[in-house]
Amino acid sequence: MPWMKKMSILAGTVTELKDFFRSLDANGDGRLNHAKLKNAFEKLGSMAPALRALQALLHTDENGDGCISEHELDKLLEFAVKHGYVLILSKKQS
Repeated sequence: MPWMKKMSILAGTVTELKDFFRSLDANGDGRLNHAKLKNAFEKLGSMAPALRALQALLHTDENGDGCISEHELDKLLEFAVKHGYVLILSKKQS
């Protein structure tokens, strides 16, 4: 299984997970769309990141604009933690 080859350590705080989601907003618009969420759930190890991104949007997008805004981020974190996602930080190999 290729995803098990990584050396990793757990960084289990909600703050770190929030920072992780924010870091995926590459264009700085303050919004996470389906593509950005898919990328996030891929990095978090989802077996079906596109589906998980859709589920996250359906669960957390309060205003129906198709994106997760800053004010919806806490709800996204609740969703991610509820479904067992934790942030894995790659450990540098020497």
